Amino acid sequence: MMEPATVRLVVAGVYALSALALAVALLRQPPAARKYCYPFVAVVAVTAVTVGFRAIGVGTVPIGSGELDAPQALADYLSYPLLFGFTAFLAGASRRYLGVVVVTAVIMRAGYDFAELGEGVLGTAGPLTILGGYVLLVGLYFGPLASAAERRSPKRALFYRKMRNLILFVFAILIGWAMLQLFGFFDPFTQVVTLEYIDLLLRVGFAAFVVMNARTLLDEGSTAGDPGTLPTAATSTAD
Repeated sequence: MMEPATVRLVVAGVYALSALALAVALLRQPPAARKYCYPFVAVVAVTAVTVGFRAIGVGTVPIGSGELDAPQALADYLSYPLLFGFTAFLAGASRRYLGVVVVTAVIMRAGYDFAELGEGVLGTAGPLTILGGYVLLVGLYFGPLASAAERRSPKRALFYRKMRNLILFVFAILIGWAMLQLFGFFDPFTQVVTLEYIDLLLRVGFAAFVVMNARTLLDEGSTAGDPGTLPTAATSTAD
């Protein structure tokens, strides 16, 4: 059985190679579409570094009753708001809804830190924050944001629905993993392998998905407005 540090070194290499492959794939996209992909490729590249730090034992900070894995937290706090925020952007969310989605994603990640590092009320509030934030995002994505997405071009609306369904499914798995991990369900090796696999899906998988579909954001048809706001007719629906 491989040591957790060895697993992370291998995974760091996978991230580095993935970042390179994604950068090459970007060359096949129109220049106007690349700007939507740069943040995702950057997150993959940054994660290659943070996983490498974790492999050599750098960045763990004792806090409260536990330890904060700073490299892991950095990668999460970069990727989670990006994933959820970009999904809302695809729907044509107003700034208000976009802000709510991004802040909720940050609070959900912070909830894990509260549960991991805190005790008593703070430790109990962590899981509740994660579950509450997820329920809120599900409501937004299938409610006002879904209505707004239907007013975009058919291809972009389809891109939104695919992104929404995938992100909610993978995060449901991640939340389930977090709850099991908080209760000590995994041994160290299983914990590392399962978390790194889920993180690869979230970072590399979604980055590749966005790069492959970036052209969709340039094809808004006759119903589209600016690709970051709702058309006038739809503003009352998702604002």
